[in-house]
Amino acid sequence: MTRYSLDLSFEEFKESLSPDDLLTTVPGLYFSPRSGRVLIVEPESASWLVVSQNELGLLVERGLLAPGSVTRASQKLTDLQAGLGPELLIELERWLYRLFIRNMLAINGYGYHQPTRLWSVQKYPHYFNLHLTESCNLSCRYCRVGDSPAASSMMPVDICQKIIRRVIEEIPGTKIIIGFHGGEPLLNPECLVEGSKYAREVARSAGKEITLSLQTNGILLQKYSQLLKELNVEIGVSLDGPAVIHDRHRVFSSGRGSFDRVMAGIQAARQAGLNPGYLAVIHDPNDYLSVAGFMVETLGATSFRLNFSCYEGRAKSELDFDPGRAAAFARNWLQLVDFVLEHHRRTGVWLSIDDLNLFVAHLLTRDRPHMCYRSPCGAGNAILGFGSDGKIYPCEELVGKEQFCLGDINAASTLDRLLDESQALARVSESRKVENVAHCASCPWRRFHGAGCLNKSFEYFGDLEHGDPMCHFYRVVFEELMWRLADNPELINLISYYKKYIRVQNEWPT
Repeated sequence: MTRYSLDLSFEEFKESLSPDDLLTTVPGLYFSPRSGRVLIVEPESASWLVVSQNELGLLVERGLLAPGSVTRASQKLTDLQAGLGPELLIELERWLYRLFIRNMLAINGYGYHQPTRLWSVQKYPHYFNLHLTESCNLSCRYCRVGDSPAASSMMPVDICQKIIRRVIEEIPGTKIIIGFHGGEPLLNPECLVEGSKYAREVARSAGKEITLSLQTNGILLQKYSQLLKELNVEIGVSLDGPAVIHDRHRVFSSGRGSFDRVMAGIQAARQAGLNPGYLAVIHDPNDYLSVAGFMVETLGATSFRLNFSCYEGRAKSELDFDPGRAAAFARNWLQLVDFVLEHHRRTGVWLSIDDLNLFVAHLLTRDRPHMCYRSPCGAGNAILGFGSDGKIYPCEELVGKEQFCLGDINAASTLDRLLDESQALARVSESRKVENVAHCASCPWRRFHGAGCLNKSFEYFGDLEHGDPMCHFYRVVFEELMWRLADNPELINLISYYKKYIRVQNEWPT
């Protein structure tokens, strides 16, 4: 229905209706009752709505919505309106509008959100992650790299510069992000320095905007903070919270905790004029509030990321993974919502905590700014990973896994052509579309989260045919966030950083 824009108002909707229009309930709706209200979710367009039982009763009485029914309810507009007084007629029309713009109602067989408008994926990457080394000066118990033979390799400067030149010159797009990663990238300072300088020269020559970033464990920041400032490299520091938590898993090879060294590095970075971002890995779900409190009260951070540990690398042998951990993580993670609300009440400041901000954004828009929650995910279309040997992978988490290798930077083919013609990438992308993953295809939350991380699924299940091993976490979290947004509309402010990247559409606020 091309006559409907994505900013369709109630008045425009009402004027467009014809008495003979056939209104049909879209099949596959998810209904979840709670305390006199009902949450309705339309999975394919990632739309949702909370209604009272009385409001739902009006629609059921008119023969339009039938929770639990496997058949589609259809009614002509004139039949729906028959016998209603002026007030109920207006109420019904408003509910038809709300249901239509949420794709829960089709008019003459057409929904508001047409398939061609939904879930497009960018073609070429904008983020390029270079593993300057797989070596590390820590032996974190959940390290993704682990103790592989390649862990001692260092990326040569000429390979680094070749990767940088080729991604800038051969990948379409005007904005480029180069991320220096590892291992611990500061163990290869020569590559960092020469690569950073070269990247700015090539980007300037190509007329492209470039951002340089580096993720570090912080141990070497006392030595290199001033250099990073001079190179204009943004930094993220891995810090798991207060010492009692951080030192459980972020340890030196001797088993000694690294907290004091990391904090000294952060202090050096700040003194040099850097503004570090913070990333914590949570293995015990009971630590969420302690870590968040430490970030805010001790570090003075208003923006940080809290990732749960994953079954990969060294974690497989050194840490326990309880089968019920997804439920425990969801229960504790949701306490962050109250933490953020209380912080805003006291200070007037809205915290930015990924993935909390990101998930709230997913409830307000169909844009998916973060590559890990698309379908397929951003592997090969938003990101490329490069091993220290110059081999090319669809994602930095896949670096070193030969079954996912797309080629070598020394190959003659241009990178855009390599991506266009790679059968391996095409197979991976197709297999990770949410509709092609059996466990995900019928899930109500499939378009809010996608099929999850390709790498984490592969590590846990050994194939690409399964969804995310923490899928229960997402099921619980998304539904609970819907209820909380319905009760606390001010939580829309939690989209925070993502305001730049999304378009909140007309169905919010209700």
